[in-house]
Amino acid sequence: MKKSYLIIVACLVTITASFGQRAMSEKISYFNLRTPNNPLEESINSYRVIVETPYTLTVEELNAQSLADFEVEKANYATVLKESEVEFEERLAGHDDEVKKAEARYDKEMKDFKDLSLLERLALTDQGKKPKLTVPAKPRYVAPREPVYVQPNLDDHLIFDNQVLADNVELLGYEKGNDLLIVINITKMAFQDNGGQTFYMQPTNLKVMKGADIIDEKTFDNEFQFLTSSNSNTINLDRYEKNNVKKIMTNISTYLNEEFGFIPVASSVTIEFPKNKKREYDVLENAKIKAISAFRKMKKDASGETRQRAIDELIAVRDIWKAELAKVDYNDKKALMNKDVAIMIFYNLLQVDISLKDKTQAEETLAAFQDQRINLDLSYDEKNAFTKLEEQVYKL
Repeated sequence: MKKSYLIIVACLVTITASFGQRAMSEKISYFNLRTPNNPLEESINSYRVIVETPYTLTVEELNAQSLADFEVEKANYATVLKESEVEFEERLAGHDDEVKKAEARYDKEMKDFKDLSLLERLALTDQGKKPKLTVPAKPRYVAPREPVYVQPNLDDHLIFDNQVLADNVELLGYEKGNDLLIVINITKMAFQDNGGQTFYMQPTNLKVMKGADIIDEKTFDNEFQFLTSSNSNTINLDRYEKNNVKKIMTNISTYLNEEFGFIPVASSVTIEFPKNKKREYDVLENAKIKAISAFRKMKKDASGETRQRAIDELIAVRDIWKAELAKVDYNDKKALMNKDVAIMIFYNLLQVDISLKDKTQAEETLAAFQDQRINLDLSYDEKNAFTKLEEQVYKL
């Protein structure tokens, strides 16, 4: 029994030693910035948007016209009511004549029906063609509804505030100002019928300018495309046009940010660190805390100033990790700073280099990692993790 107890104790000691420096980790979600297709000059920090449209109708004008139409409708109501009464009297007076005509028509059809043979009458009866007397219903008077004012539906009218349209264009990563001028010129929508379907085009010109220099120019919706499977004379053209203007503005905003803006992209990073129960890894513990804090500052709506502060903090943490990496003894497994700690630090360094899009530093870290690849003696999962990071470095 004593011998078995000693064996169990020995096993526990072995397990504890083998996991003594097992990596701990914490995953942090943050928003990285997508690099634009065509980055602007570093001197450009702000932008201004001008939108030009052919629409001049205002809400005030629409409401005024709507109220004027309502007043005319009210003034004409007595006339409409009188005309409806006269029309009813005429239909009522003609009702008896309509009944007599229907009865006469029925009598004639029944006479013709009775002149047929029995078999013919049976056949028509089976087919539901036996004559029936259908008497017109007596007219019932329904007075026209008295006019009631209804607020006009703005969605059915081409009303736009050019300044509001301009204010809704946001170039991510830049402030409002005068370094860059974005001019959007929207024309009237043109409709075309073809084979019972409606097609449309609405050429809209976009110019991105720095002073007098045109940085970019593009035209949207300049070719006819399918709108609906109905003819244009059966649909609410203004509603379709209004919706299309909104679509164009959305497409322009998307294009501007893909070309020149810094779009926040949901990302995550996993920071690894050794257990620190004996306070032997305080430096790495503090570096982990600072790195996590920096990434958490990178929220979707973080200002440029906040994001830069987070980047500076990550660079400082990176320097700490590099200094600690220099202390590693790759040949002594029992050393405080051994290969297991080196693996954690290399993993963190590569993740930060990639998140900062620092190609030069990432390649330097990767080269240092590859120099120690044999000494690190990576597990299967570790090899896969570093291979993925290596592929990301090559894409920077």
